[in-house]
Amino acid sequence: MFTTPDQMVAMHKAALESFQAVAAKSFEALEKLAELNLAATKTTMEESAEQFKALLEVKDVKALADFAAGSAQPTAEKVTAYTKHVYEITSDTGSEIVKLMEKQFADSNRQLHAAIDAMAKNAPAGSEGMVTFMKSAVSAANTAYDQVNKATKQVVELAEANIVAASKTATNGANRAKKAA
Repeated sequence: MFTTPDQMVAMHKAALESFQAVAAKSFEALEKLAELNLAATKTTMEESAEQFKALLEVKDVKALADFAAGSAQPTAEKVTAYTKHVYEITSDTGSEIVKLMEKQFADSNRQLHAAIDAMAKNAPAGSEGMVTFMKSAVSAANTAYDQVNKATKQVVELAEANIVAASKTATNGANRAKKAA
């Protein structure tokens, strides 16, 4: 399928570069998640200490109820914000990796078409049917890939819409709980 060793080396080099780019994006996301988790842990520890001190100062049942109601709303907001940050990091990383993979797929597809065309030019007489079959198979595979890709994007968009709706619902519920207290 390759007419020169240089073409094969170029293909492997492109695949390696693509792999390195995906690994780098994954590592960046891991760093962002680690930073987020460290910040969340530090904040949680500080706030827990403050709440424990405040809890020790509670003198009666009404003050305890007020304390419990007052601490529930910020906690819900923080969990929602944390979840949103995690989702943004993973979603952005996934989108960037998908772009890299789509580029790699397109490049590989171009190389495959070029190889089929080169094979067709050098094929013996009477093999036109096989070349046509190979082109049809590649075309069908590309069509299937496009359909799966479109369906996947629709599922991701639906999931994003559901996360936004759930976030709004959680925030609204926390605000209602705060007003009720």
